[in-house]
Amino acid sequence: MKAWLQSVALTMAIAFALGAFGPALDAAPAVKPQTAQDRFNRATELMCGSENATALEVSPGVVQCYSTGGRKTKKVTK
Repeated sequence: MKAWLQSVALTMAIAFALGAFGPALDAAPAVKPQTAQDRFNRATELMCGSENATALEVSPGVVQCYSTGGRKTKKVTK
């Protein structure tokens, strides 16, 4: 009889824990909102034309693209 009560108590405790904390375990991680810097980086990557190219904003609206060796490749204005 004692073992039966212990198993019922354990089952009830597990059911309570899953009921209380289950939704938190199932929730998908929140998606980080895209920042202005992320949009700028994506736009310069598209304008410079290469995944290996880097970009530097020379002045507002003017982006200078560089190759992986550090050589200037092209200047893009908005």
